[in-house]
Amino acid sequence: MARRRRRLIVCLGLVSALATTAFLTAAGAGARPQRAASPLAAYPRSQTLITSGTQWGNIAGMNPYVGNYAAGMVGLVNETLLRFDPIKNRYIAWLAKSASWTGPRQYTVVVRSGVKWADGKPFTGRDVAFNVNLGRFNTAFWNNLWANLKQPISVKGDTVVFTFKTTPNYVQWQNLMWNLPMISPAQGKAITSAAKLTTYSPRNPIGTGPYQLDPKGYDPTTRVVWVKKAHWWAADQGLSPSPAPKYIIDLVNTSNTNALSGVLSGIEDLNNNYLPGVEQLVDQGKVHTYYSKAPYMLSANTAWLEPNTTHKPLNDPVFRRALAMAINVNQIVKEDYHNLVLPANPSGLLPTWSNDIDKKVVAANGFRYNPAGAEALLTKAGYKKDGSGMFENKDGSRIDLEISVPQGWSDWEAARDMIVASAKQAGIRITAKVKDFNTWQSDRNTGNFDLVIDNNYQLSDNPWTYWNGIFHLPIITSGTGQTFANFERYSNPEAWALVQKLDKTPPTNKAAIREINSKLQTTLMKDLPLIPLWYNGVWAQMTTKYWKGWPAAGTSRQYVPAMWRGYLQMTGVDAITHLVKSR
Repeated sequence: MARRRRRLIVCLGLVSALATTAFLTAAGAGARPQRAASPLAAYPRSQTLITSGTQWGNIAGMNPYVGNYAAGMVGLVNETLLRFDPIKNRYIAWLAKSASWTGPRQYTVVVRSGVKWADGKPFTGRDVAFNVNLGRFNTAFWNNLWANLKQPISVKGDTVVFTFKTTPNYVQWQNLMWNLPMISPAQGKAITSAAKLTTYSPRNPIGTGPYQLDPKGYDPTTRVVWVKKAHWWAADQGLSPSPAPKYIIDLVNTSNTNALSGVLSGIEDLNNNYLPGVEQLVDQGKVHTYYSKAPYMLSANTAWLEPNTTHKPLNDPVFRRALAMAINVNQIVKEDYHNLVLPANPSGLLPTWSNDIDKKVVAANGFRYNPAGAEALLTKAGYKKDGSGMFENKDGSRIDLEISVPQGWSDWEAARDMIVASAKQAGIRITAKVKDFNTWQSDRNTGNFDLVIDNNYQLSDNPWTYWNGIFHLPIITSGTGQTFANFERYSNPEAWALVQKLDKTPPTNKAAIREINSKLQTTLMKDLPLIPLWYNGVWAQMTTKYWKGWPAAGTSRQYVPAMWRGYLQMTGVDAITHLVKSR
C-alpha cells in the first residue's frame, strides 16, 4: 500500500487547448492505439466520468499483484472480501457477508450469497480459497501469511475457515482481507508458477465489480476505459446505489492531460494530483474539495525529515531532537502549502489513528519549534560553534549536512529550502543537494544521503503498517539496499520486537495493543529516527459540470474521493456510486 503520490505543478491561469486536443485524440483510441473520427460519439461526455492523477507512464496491464496495473481495476472490477472506511475507522463487509477471528488460530469468512462474476458464474467459498492459495507462490505479497495456513483450507458451502499452524499475524491477515483482489478462477487457473503470478494479465479481467474493461477504448499509453455492467450484485441487493456513469475513463498523466487546465476546461471531473493554489479555486467556486476550507483535503500519509542515522552527527538522538526543534513546520504549512496540509502530530500517526495516539506520551516526549531551545540542547550536549556561528561535531569537524528531494517536486523543494533556513537560525548548517528522482531513490535506498524528505507509509487500517516501516529489521547494506522500509537505517531490536508482537497480538486484547503502541510512540519521540513534519493530503479536486454529489465533510457522503491504487476499497468506490448527473 505504500505508494508515492506524484506531483504536478501548473499555472492556475493556464487553460490548455492542447490538453483538450490530446484528450479528444485519446478518447477514440482502441485496444491498438489509433485515431477515431468521432471520439465523443464513442463516449458521450454526459455519461462519462473522467479521472486522472493515478497513472504515470504506460499502464502495465491487468495484473493486480504488481504495480502500475490499470487504475480502477481493483475496486471497479476485482473486488475484495472486506473494505475499509478510514474516515469512520471501520471495516465494511463486502464480498464476505462476515469475516472475523473465530478462535486464537482461526479466521472464518462467510461468502455473501447472490454475488456473480461477470461471466455469470456464482462467487463461492471455493473461489475465496483459490485466491488465498495463490499465496503458495513466493512472488505473492501474502506468501508469508499463506505459509502459516493449515491445508487444505476448509470450505463448506459459503463458509471458509482458515486455520493457522502457529500464532497468526493478526494485523497483516486482517489487512489482507481488504487488499487481496478476488480474481476469477476461470482466468486465474493460468497461474501455475511464481513467474506466472507476476506475468498474469488477462485481456479482459473477469470480476464481480460494477464495471468491466472496454477493450475498444483501452490504450496503455493514454487511458483505460471501464464500462458499466448491466447488473451488479451490490446494487441488486440494495447495499449500494447503482453507479450513474456509464463509462469511467482514467487518463495517463502527461504534461497536458493532468494539468489543472484539464479540470477547469471540463476534460476531467476528478483530479488526484497535487495542484498548488487550488484553495483559490475553491473560494471562487470553480472546484470542490473534501473540506470547503483548510485543510481542504483528507490526510493520506505523513511527510517527515528522514535522517541517515548511521551518519555523524545524525547518529546522535540529541542532535536529531535539536534538528526537529529547529524546523518551522507551521511556516511550511502556511507558506508552502497555503494550509492544504496539516502539521503532523509529533508521533506522526495519521488522523485515522487518533485513538491510538497516547496524549500523555506526546506531552512528555514530543517536540515543538524552538530554535533557541535547539541551540541550548546542543550546547548542553557538548556541541560547540565554530567561528561562523554554526555548530561543529564534538571532535571539531565541520557539520554540513546535505538534504535532497526529488528534483521538480516543487512543494518539497520549497519545504527543503525552509528547513535549511530555519535550521541555520539554530546554528545547524544544511545544504540542498539537487537529485533527480531515480538518483534520489537509489541514494536513499543504499544509504548515500544525510537527510531526505519522504512519505512512504500510507493510510491503512492499523498503525502497525507505520511502525513496520519505521522499525523494520534487518537493514540491508548490500545490493539495492532498503527497498520498502527503514530507509533511515535505524537499528533498534527492542522496537522491532514490539512491532512483531503487535502483529501477533489478538485484536481482542485492547490493553496489550494500547501498551505496545504507547511504547513505540515513546521510542519514536525519544529517539526520533524520523522527524514527522506534516500530513500529505488525499489530493482531490472535483468539478460539477457533469457530475455532482461528490464527497464532502458534514454531509452523508463522507467517502475518500481518490482513484489511487488501494483507495477504491477505502470508500473510493462509494464516491463514484453516489454521484448523480448534474443535468
